[in-house]
Amino acid sequence: METDLSARELCHAIGTAMESLQLAPLPQLLSVDASVAEDVRLVTDGIAYASIMLQQRAKQAQTDYVLAQLATAAQSTNSASLSPQTMAQVIDTLEKQPDMLPPEMLDTEHIRMYAKNCWNVFEKLVDLADKEEANRIIQGAIAQPMSIVEHNALAQLLIDRIGIVLPDTWFRYLNAVEASCRSQQPGSAQVHNVRLASKVFNHALDANSALAESMSIELCSFCLSYTQVKDATDLYRRVLNANRQNR
Repeated sequence: METDLSARELCHAIGTAMESLQLAPLPQLLSVDASVAEDVRLVTDGIAYASIMLQQRAKQAQTDYVLAQLATAAQSTNSASLSPQTMAQVIDTLEKQPDMLPPEMLDTEHIRMYAKNCWNVFEKLVDLADKEEANRIIQGAIAQPMSIVEHNALAQLLIDRIGIVLPDTWFRYLNAVEASCRSQQPGSAQVHNVRLASKVFNHALDANSALAESMSIELCSFCLSYTQVKDATDLYRRVLNANRQNR
């Protein structure tokens, strides 16, 4: 004979049966939980330490790679420039680690080769340095005489960073321009160097009018050597007029 039970009656029956069971006390889980928590902490700390070590190794590997590439670029027997991709990697690493280069890799000979074989890296070294160091680096790249390609690149660098260029660098630049012009026969190459230097010094005078006085003799001598070039005669007049106004 089947008996239909209501939901309430069923719940009552189950409750009564549970009360009649002899259940053992529940185990103490506190110590187990603490042990698990400690294990989790150890694993987490281990993962964090391993991550730090991997990052440090990756950073050191990138540093070693950059130093090796720059060492190759600085070899006097190396005539090949760094590839654009390699230069991008070097620049990215220098931005993240601006003090990574040892002093011997920033001497004049190294600087000159960086300017020759990886100009973009050379520019980054200038930009990362303080004012005094930036001028030392720029001066290290000023060759006597300069080729037209070298002069073009240097002139643009000076114009773009006109605000940080110190007087000693301007004198070094002018001496290099004069040496370059003297090494060339009269013609388009010489005229190009004179015009380019005149353009650079006009920008310099715009930024620092005091140069008209401090470099008056040197600038006038240079301009008078190339009076056939209009840019030089215009610069000569500007220097003279500036000095008259300052008297």
